[in-house]
Amino acid sequence: MKKKEITVERITALVEEQIAGTDLFIGEVKVKPGNVIYVFLDGDSGVPISKCVEVSRHIEKNLDREEADFELNVSSYGLGQPLKFLRQYKNAIGKQLTVTTIEGEKLTGILVQVNEQNITLQKKDNRKKETMEKTLQMQEVKVAKIDPIL
Repeated sequence: MKKKEITVERITALVEEQIAGTDLFIGEVKVKPGNVIYVFLDGDSGVPISKCVEVSRHIEKNLDREEADFELNVSSYGLGQPLKFLRQYKNAIGKQLTVTTIEGEKLTGILVQVNEQNITLQKKDNRKKETMEKTLQMQEVKVAKIDPIL
């Protein structure tokens, strides 16, 4: 019997049903060959493990393993993941980001301001004892990631 494929759209709809009315949102949904499903959740006040479990159970309850076997992975959107949405940038204010521009320039600094058009990073120059700010337009940003705390 041929496996029925599970779509990103179907999983996205199930996740949205479960997180409606919360501050959670979808960071990313992937369905890889063999119906290996990855759901990455983010939230304005973090993502408790209990919410990942609830979403996982909701998806499992609404998919039929007889129709399509699958492997399911639900987790919070991690530090290594690039920021994609304005609300992720807003949640990252005050955190250190590494930004790669479309031209390939790498910038690191504290995110101090963000809106739909641009982001502003602040970096202290200890030698000159001054603080510098760099504003980038959103379309200049290729990848922005929160730096892990060292």
